[in-house]
Amino acid sequence: MIKINSGAVEVDSNRHHIGKGILAAVLASSAVLSGCSLFDISEPTFETAAPRHYQAGDSPDTLSVTLESVDSTDPSNPYMASDSLDFSNFVFVGDSRTVGMGQLLDLETIAEVGVGYSFLQAHYNEILELEDCNIVFNLGVNDLSHVDEYIEFFQRIPEEFAFDNHLYVVSVNPTSGPYASMNADIDYFNVQLSDSLPSTIKWIDTCSFLREAGFGSPDGLHYDQQTYETIANLIYNNVMLYQSLGY
Repeated sequence: MIKINSGAVEVDSNRHHIGKGILAAVLASSAVLSGCSLFDISEPTFETAAPRHYQAGDSPDTLSVTLESVDSTDPSNPYMASDSLDFSNFVFVGDSRTVGMGQLLDLETIAEVGVGYSFLQAHYNEILELEDCNIVFNLGVNDLSHVDEYIEFFQRIPEEFAFDNHLYVVSVNPTSGPYASMNADIDYFNVQLSDSLPSTIKWIDTCSFLREAGFGSPDGLHYDQQTYETIANLIYNNVMLYQSLGY
């Protein structure tokens, strides 16, 4: 376990998680990037109107709305967009959230709208052809009941492939408003999957950070661009932190 304790980073080499305290620390110290769409089979679209914004402490089953603008030029703003993050050696595997993030940030992706575990199965050989890169798995919200299948998938990835690349699994992130009832299943999915990953695959918990910091959503299911930028920044900085610690 890696955690913040009295300002110091502690490492337990037997675990592979970065805690939410680290998430806050890396986000506060770095710049941010972008993201998308989901459950429907249509192409991802991006809201141009001011989105609903769920602040830390808001009840997720209410559509509490804050229509305040964000000054993207303020360097003290942890959500500030930046073009300084280098995703050139990343491949993102996922669903429509990943499709949208890829479109916004020009990322390399293996992703489709509305997919889940069966998509991983179908693209298993394609994934195993990747070499010397950061592979980020970011899906699960479309089929939360299949957590056992996800666990089996990640546990059978060959160790030699994991050693030749850097593999990361991102938590399923929270929902709100009319989709708030999914959060209990999201929590169960995240706990089961994170506790079952082999040591060669690292867990990135963005869900806890979004719940504490708040997030923007036009419909309770998809996120606004600012939130996707935050998620991308968290992923990037956690990857860099893992690698700085020798993972």
